[in-house]
This record gives sequence, structure tokens and C-alpha cells, in this order.
Amino acid sequence: MLPPIAQQTTIQLIWKGSFPTASDVEETKEIEDQVKLLKDLGLVHRQTTDGKLNIDTDYKRSYMYAAMLGAAQISSLVLEPNEGNRRGKDVEKKAVERWDCILRYLALPSEENTQAVSETTRNLFKKANFTSGGDTQIEITTFGFQFLLLSPVKQMWTYVIEYLKLEMSQGQDIVEVIEPLIQIVLLANRVQVAGFKAERECYQIDANWTEPQNELLNHLRELGVIFIRKRKDGVFFLTQLLTHLATNETIDDVSAEKVSNGKVIVETNFRVYAYTSSLLQLAIIALFTEMTYRFQDMSVGMITRESVRGALQHGITAAQIISFLRANAHPQCIATSGPVNCLPITVADQIRLWEDERRRMNLKDAYIYSHFESEDEFHGVCEYARQQNILLWSDNQQKLVIVNEDGHELVRQWYKREKSKTGAGGEASSSTSSA
Repeated sequence: MLPPIAQQTTIQLIWKGSFPTASDVEETKEIEDQVKLLKDLGLVHRQTTDGKLNIDTDYKRSYMYAAMLGAAQISSLVLEPNEGNRRGKDVEKKAVERWDCILRYLALPSEENTQAVSETTRNLFKKANFTSGGDTQIEITTFGFQFLLLSPVKQMWTYVIEYLKLEMSQGQDIVEVIEPLIQIVLLANRVQVAGFKAERECYQIDANWTEPQNELLNHLRELGVIFIRKRKDGVFFLTQLLTHLATNETIDDVSAEKVSNGKVIVETNFRVYAYTSSLLQLAIIALFTEMTYRFQDMSVGMITRESVRGALQHGITAAQIISFLRANAHPQCIATSGPVNCLPITVADQIRLWEDERRRMNLKDAYIYSHFESEDEFHGVCEYARQQNILLWSDNQQKLVIVNEDGHELVRQWYKREKSKTGAGGEASSSTSSA
């Protein structure tokens, strides 16, 4: 999906033929970046005469056509009446369980969870650097931990994007694969319509779809986005998870509508109550919480400096921890304090402070020069290092110069050239250190 600014720019060009310029410098640069994205995608073109932006004619025609007919009509998938009980019961529950199987494979590596996902999913996570090791011994990486703390919308889109990258690396025609994906995502509007009953509708699996397109259908089924009871039926049903692929969610989007099913309560004393028996949810919470008690339907833990630092060492950021706690806050917390203050401000600030502790010192490999033969030699090295932008620090009184790791060889070459001009020997002493 296009970023919000790119969407607004496109709509302005379609309906007005132009878009307003921003007075703020940062906003102007952001708009220019989005215009460049639209140009790279071939959606807009700049006239050579006056430099005016024009929307692509074919794209504008398609947009207007879709606006008149509606997304479901232009998807061109054949809607069939659901005669009989082909959909079955508890489809939505099964769809969520399918998605949980994928998350459990990352959060709780085991032979059982490995067998619950397809080989393509295992290869996808390995190629995306979410996991490392072989099929028998899976280890989650830093990027895997970050993936687990994303919202369901971002998780699903990340999976789809990595799947498309995997297909491209295998030489598949990406346009061929994207076509049925867009057709199905366009149907998400029907799922969001009030009063929609999925059991009444099913869609025909196109007999002309190629093998890569049918493989995509199988993976959407594995994600829980669609439900196929029996392959021989030749139809699929939509599930509520399909709305994740039709949602443009920002990082700070914590609307009450999205978090109403949360199970987590965080108190100002940093105590965490998780009203769930899901091993997956508890495993994710344990990434940054020190669990102390475990009951049948509730677990208790503490957010401590050590537990948060452990999460930070795995590449998880404070913003991700805070976003996760807000996105999974208990409905009662949201009703009382709102979607932001449902996580106490003192707790959120302290998590950020613990992250800042790790930023107080920035270590870099460097070389330090000392014992210069003369004042001119010292100033010469300083000036050359400053010109080459490799100088990290210098001290005129102690005659010390520190350059970055890449600059050491440049200083050596400069020193030799200077000595060859004077015909003198020797070299200022240097040693490796950290600054």
C-alpha cells in the first residue's frame, strides 16, 4: 500500500490536477520523496515543458473505473452461492490458529511447531534472517524478535513481502503472483461491511491460475486469510484476518478499536498481569518481562531493568515494547485511561530511559598518534586528518591525535610522502584503541 502522503498526492492529482505545496521545509522534502516514489512506480510523470506533475492516464482511468464499480466488482473473482455446509464451523477460530502456528514456530521452536508450518515458510523466515540454524535446531535472530513484537497488520504484510522476495529470488514472475493477491485483498471491503456473513459467500478458484498463483493461494490459506475446506470443492471463503492486508496502519496507531481484545494490564509499580493461557502470548511477553507467577488463565510478571536490557540486547527497541503493551492492553485499561495512557507514563518513560543507558557511550575502532618529532608535524597530521574527515579527537597540549580505523592507512601514506620530501626517517608512534 502507498504511504499516506503518496495517497493524498495521488488523489489530489486525480481530482484536482495539482496538489498544494507545503511551507515547512521538512514537509516539502517528505512530499518530494513520495513524488519520487510515485514516479518510480510510473503513476505520475513530470512534463518537460513546465515541470508540472501529471497522473498517468491509464492509472487515472482504472482508478475512476474502480471508484464507480467498487473494489469487489473489479476483483473479477466469481462469487458463488454457498449451497450446503461447505464452510464448516469455527472457521474464524481455525484461521487465527493457523496464524498462531507461524508465530509459535518463531517464539517456541520445537519439532511439533516446525512440522506445523510449510517448508516454504521455514525457508522464508531463514532467508529473511528471522531464524538461523538447520531444520532440527532453530534459533530466532534479532530480526525474528522484532517481528514478534510487530502488530498483526505489520506481521502479515512483512510475511507477504518476504514471500514475494522469495519468489523473485527463485526467478518467478512477480506480476503473475501479485495478480491473485490483489484480487483477494480487494474483497476485504466485503468483510468489513456491517452485517456481512462470510458463511453465505464463497469464491471460485480460477481453473486458469498457474502453479505459482495456486501456491500463493495455499500460503494465504496457511496465514488464515482465506479458508479452503476441501481443495476438490474449487472454492475458498474469506476470513476476518483478510482485513489485515487491507489496513494502512501507522507505527503509533493504537486506536481503541484495534486493542479491544487485549489481555495485558501494567501497573505503575511495573507489575504485569496477562489474562491469557496462550503459550505464544506468554512467550512474547517474557521477552521483556521477568515472569514470577503462572496460573491457569493468568500470569504475573515484573518489568525490570535486567529484563528490558535483555530484550534490548536481542535488538528489540523501547518503542516496540511500548507499542506492544499498548496494542495488547486490557479493554478496561483503555476505557479508564485511553489508548495511550493505558500503559502508565512512568513505565513508558522508564523503559525509554533504560534504552538510553545503552546509548551513553558509542564505541568505535580508532588509532591514536603520539610522540611527534615536532610541533609542525603534529599540526600537519591534524590538518590532513581534518581535511579527510577522519579526525575523531586531538589535543594540542599533549600532542595526541585520534583518527578512525579507515583513516589510519591514509595518515601513513601522507606521512611517508611528507618524509620523502624532507628526506628524514622515522614515524610518529601509533596504537589501536577505542574512542
